[in-house]
Amino acid sequence: MADLMQKYRHWLQQLDQMLQRQPPGVDPTLKPALQLADTISAYVKAGRELTAYETQLFIETFFHQQQQPQPPSIWPETLWQLLAQVTDKTQVEWQELEQDLSHQGLYLQGEPVGMGLYVCRVCNEVLHYNHPAELIPCQACGGGHFLRRGLPV
Repeated sequence: MADLMQKYRHWLQQLDQMLQRQPPGVDPTLKPALQLADTISAYVKAGRELTAYETQLFIETFFHQQQQPQPPSIWPETLWQLLAQVTDKTQVEWQELEQDLSHQGLYLQGEPVGMGLYVCRVCNEVLHYNHPAELIPCQACGGGHFLRRGLPV
């Protein structure tokens, strides 16, 4: 380790002597290195500016997209449908039986409901629910009273 320190000190002394012998001005042998350093500096500066511009453009685009009304996604409904397919329907029916008894079989628009088929009492239109949601009015007649039928097995 001492040998390494001695070599380092010797190198620093040589560098110091070389710099002291140089006349003021740029050594012609260093000109290409300085030009390369200037070029690299310009590239780095341009890269920073471009990155800042791209970041600002991304933020503005993202903000603009968030202001636009988004069409409803089908992914949540698709996921619920896939989960409903792998669900043990007998277990769901046992869970829903308690709700059926407390509602005496009649469900009203706006109530939270679980999986099942809900039949409009006015026009017999069937609404399919494969996940917990709020019961919407009948799409055919606008009725708000429904009877629940069990899930098809």
